[in-house]
Amino acid sequence: MIDIATLNHRYPDGKLALDSIDLSIKKGEFVVIAGRNGSGKSTLVRHMNALLLPTSGFVKVNGLCTTKKANLLNIRKTVGMVFQNPDSQFVGMTIEEDVAFGLENTQVAHEKIKPLVDNVLKLMELHEYRKCSPRSLSGGQRQKVAISGVLVMEPEYIVFDEVTSMLDPISRLEVLATIKQINEKGITIIHVTHRLEEAVNADRLIVMNSGKIALDGAPHEIFLHPDLLSKYGLELPPLMELSRKLFNAGIIKDGIVLSKEELVEELCQSI
Repeated sequence: MIDIATLNHRYPDGKLALDSIDLSIKKGEFVVIAGRNGSGKSTLVRHMNALLLPTSGFVKVNGLCTTKKANLLNIRKTVGMVFQNPDSQFVGMTIEEDVAFGLENTQVAHEKIKPLVDNVLKLMELHEYRKCSPRSLSGGQRQKVAISGVLVMEPEYIVFDEVTSMLDPISRLEVLATIKQINEKGITIIHVTHRLEEAVNADRLIVMNSGKIALDGAPHEIFLHPDLLSKYGLELPPLMELSRKLFNAGIIKDGIVLSKEELVEELCQSI
């Protein structure tokens, strides 16, 4: 479990980025954290593997406090991080070298590294590109290489910090499908995004606002909140917004639908 209590974070310029955060994330959960720019969501997740340390309060990962230096190696093995720009994470000349880097850096036996790397690259459908430079691939494939480098370390939790924001629509869907697949293998997912549609398959949706947790619940419940745009700066996709309005008007029974086919079916049933 990731356990956070009364967490405050103040940057050197005096800005209070996190204000008394209380949060627990259980193993196996798929949690999406959303919010407008500057809401504190990226600051929050950087505390989960001790990239940032609390000004006050505490963060514990499986009972290990992030402020104790002796815990840092175990915490960073337990909580993997994937960032917005995959190019910033590449260190190897080829994909297989890049994915192997973390294992080599933690002194995993040489004979064990290749099978582990091969297994992850096959899972991520990258094995045929293993001798290529990661920078020669598409945006979605580069992001999958970055994910592979974290996944090969066998973390219990993976934080995805705005990993889809620089991708085209097709690549974004591919990466989202990969994230869902990873969660189905029992790895806890914490996915930071400003796109509410990316929370559809999540167990929980947490909305940040001004350094605080404003909303925390099942995505379909949060989608119905009347202040998502006006108060929290989050916009539903047009189809989901239309279905919310139809639900609030009593025309359909389900609050949010995810496809045109679902909406047509709901409207037919309401006639």
